[in-house]
Amino acid sequence: MARNPDHAMLARASHDEAARTSFIGALKLYVGRRLRPGNRAFFELEAKPDYAVAIGKEPATPEEISTAMHGNPHWQLWSAMNRATQEQMWASVQDTLLRETPRLTEVWKELCQRSDKRGSLELDPDCDVPEVIRRSEIHLQPGGYTLDRGDDDFLAGAFYESGGAVYSRAQGVGTKESKAEIIIRLLENRYPGFTPTRILDMACSAGSSSTPYAEAFPEAEVHAIDIGPGLLRYAHARAEALGVAVHFHQRNVTDTGFPDGSFDLVVSHNAMHEMSDETVGAMMRESHRLLKPGGVCVHQDVPLRYENLDDYMQFDYGWDLNYNCEPFWKVYATNDLPGLMTAAGFKADDVYVGFADQSDHKFRWYVATAKKA
Repeated sequence: MARNPDHAMLARASHDEAARTSFIGALKLYVGRRLRPGNRAFFELEAKPDYAVAIGKEPATPEEISTAMHGNPHWQLWSAMNRATQEQMWASVQDTLLRETPRLTEVWKELCQRSDKRGSLELDPDCDVPEVIRRSEIHLQPGGYTLDRGDDDFLAGAFYESGGAVYSRAQGVGTKESKAEIIIRLLENRYPGFTPTRILDMACSAGSSSTPYAEAFPEAEVHAIDIGPGLLRYAHARAEALGVAVHFHQRNVTDTGFPDGSFDLVVSHNAMHEMSDETVGAMMRESHRLLKPGGVCVHQDVPLRYENLDDYMQFDYGWDLNYNCEPFWKVYATNDLPGLMTAAGFKADDVYVGFADQSDHKFRWYVATAKKA
């Protein structure tokens, strides 16, 4: 199925809005894929010798390389362009969403008030939301993940899906297979015959990785949690629009409130890089607690591991930490996922940490999976 299937809660861009967004996406791809690699030449030819003259030695750590490059006008220009394309991406999406809000609100009300709803929505105003997430506009998304303008506000989720689609294409991620489908395929290959009957999607955001599980396992009861009410309102309506049953809850991954042994499968998608080490560790402990014996957890995220990168590339990938509002970018890139999973109670022999390939594109996702003994 498509990574971003068509449904009633998607905003419909006008011709000019679509053209603008398409241009911004192409420009982001050009700046990120064509221009970014050239920064290394500017480092070798300009920034490194300039730093050596000023300091008396060549930059030898990611921090020293950062100091050297921040004084280089070519890198400054590229960085400004990269930031501007991210801001313009959200601005182009925002124009469509704000224009479409009255129509989408009517669609949202119709979907959420139907008597024959397949799933459900449970919000908790007392849900514990980490302060760093509450006050951050992650990825520069306007209002951030916890944007909440009232009881019928779903804009955070609409931003996440519409902007995320543009962002993913600009990062070279394929469009014909969702992240969840990649994990479902991994489950088939790694755990033959595994058929979960209760599934939990942790940190589900707009629900685009929740619905494929309900479609792949139609007999299963699928639950999904997040801390953002606007994300969840949108996710609920989105699932109803797609005609699949998912039960959404406003809960924290560190303390989900579900009983011990509640699920056969616990998953998360692109969530760990938005969490502190303490939160990821708690999510692993919660995964272990929630799984039945023989149950499986799979936590998937971007393929960013500093251990596989030289000092220059660690500096290069650090751009998102400094300029794309990713406060836990380096924390995620340097964490010890196998250690966190074994500390949570999983046996080392039952833990696998590696990569999962996207079938329709040359993109690899990082995954950590374990089976409860």
